[in-house]
Amino acid sequence: MSVAQGRVYWVDRSLGGLIVPNALRTAGVSVKTYADLYTDTTLEDRDWIPEVTARGWVILTKDKAIRRDPVEIAALRRASARYVCLSAKGMRGDEQASCLVEHWGTIDSLVASKKAPLIVTVTRTLVQWLDGEHWRTAKPKRKRR
Repeated sequence: MSVAQGRVYWVDRSLGGLIVPNALRTAGVSVKTYADLYTDTTLEDRDWIPEVTARGWVILTKDKAIRRDPVEIAALRRASARYVCLSAKGMRGDEQASCLVEHWGTIDSLVASKKAPLIVTVTRTLVQWLDGEHWRTAKPKRKRR
């Protein structure tokens, strides 16, 4: 799998600290975790969003509330964040990891090609991004071997 050199994906605590990050690393993705940056698990999203974004990292989470809360949306916009949310319900860690790895070519391509702030949603079957006020479905990118 090809990932642009230097792009780092920051895995929020909502995706856990082992299964998803390890699967992405195995797939060749540069990953940092919540625990790599913070020991405080009570930090508000609006507080870590600008710090993670200032480091140039892409936010990877399953916290859908971020894209619905006006304060947190404002934090994403102010920080010019790139935010990727796994929004498939009821998945175990291994299923979350598998879903993200399966869609990784599409996810990384969107992150590389779309201007920040960027909001991307990943489901079991597709990847979408918010284009103004409309959701657009990304054309799947094939995995490179």
